[in-house]
Amino acid sequence: MGHINHTTWIATLARLGRLARFGAAMLATLVCMHAQAAAPGITGTHFDLSAEANRITQPDGVSIYSWGYGCRTAPSGFSPSTIAGANCPSMQIPGPTLIVKQGDVVTVTLTNNLPAAAGNTSILFPGFQVCAAVLNPDGTCPAALTGSPGLLTREAAHGSTVTYSFVAATPGTHAYYSGTQGDLQIEMGLYGAIIVLPTSSPGTVAVPTGCRAVAATLPDGQPDFRNAG
Repeated sequence: MGHINHTTWIATLARLGRLARFGAAMLATLVCMHAQAAAPGITGTHFDLSAEANRITQPDGVSIYSWGYGCRTAPSGFSPSTIAGANCPSMQIPGPTLIVKQGDVVTVTLTNNLPAAAGNTSILFPGFQVCAAVLNPDGTCPAALTGSPGLLTREAAHGSTVTYSFVAATPGTHAYYSGTQGDLQIEMGLYGAIIVLPTSSPGTVAVPTGCRAVAATLPDGQPDFRNAG
């Protein structure tokens, strides 16, 4: 090992000190940054979904047999509305992102188009009081429910449908996923997300304090896909 004189050693320590201070400043900057996320999806209050099998292509080109939720009929709209060529296929992974407003009465109809050997299927909506039918005008659940009783939710047999309704009372991002054989069906791809946009008054989306309204484009010119401040 070569000899390092005292002056060189002091200079090396100084450089290391400056590097450490720079690293600490960069880390503090990263911690203070606000993350933004893109979440395009389908809008409305009535969603007609299917559960079916298909093959999905992985980034490395491998095709994998999977199950997924998708749109059985065309949705009422997309968000953001400026997405070019927007479509909602009959099967995708994750399932389509459902975008609703706080206070909306949401109705989801699920048709079981999975292979007959897969048996029943269903959807759970954690965080919401769900009725397995269309809600009464007063918000109560009718006596006659759809689907067949399952362990956690109402289920649709092969080739049949089940309807779920709930009030989107809690703003935020929520999950939905199969409540039937979850250890199998969720792993196969039966899951998705619901975004409940906060409202300041009926029909309008609130911008939280300290946030700005969604712009047409981001500063770098890319489309602004955020659905809340």
